[in-house]
Amino acid sequence: MVVDASYFPLGFLLALTGPKIIVNGMEVPMAKWGQTHIPVGPGQHHVRVATKWLWDMGPAETTVPVAEGHSTHVYYKSPAIAFINGAIGPVPQAAPGAIVSYISLGVVGVFILLQLLIACSL
Repeated sequence: MVVDASYFPLGFLLALTGPKIIVNGMEVPMAKWGQTHIPVGPGQHHVRVATKWLWDMGPAETTVPVAEGHSTHVYYKSPAIAFINGAIGPVPQAAPGAIVSYISLGVVGVFILLQLLIACSL
């Protein structure tokens, strides 16, 4: 099984941490951003991934079927904002909360532009 973990680009500080991957109740040592290869046998495996932070941020879990002699990819994306769940699935995932993050940055940008316009008009 291959777990491909990534984070929202604006959450660049998460690069200092890493994902916490738990397969069938056992934490995977040396889990990292990007692809983590996990040797498992065929069958159903319970996978839980979270982002290491002050707490387990953005947990997400799923059941992954692995066929005999095959490798299964699982994609995890950390949330863009804290206190919400991450996304996990068989295809690359979008960052949960990304729209809220972009809107927040847009509002801050508008306030900065307004301050500059007010300062220039005085």
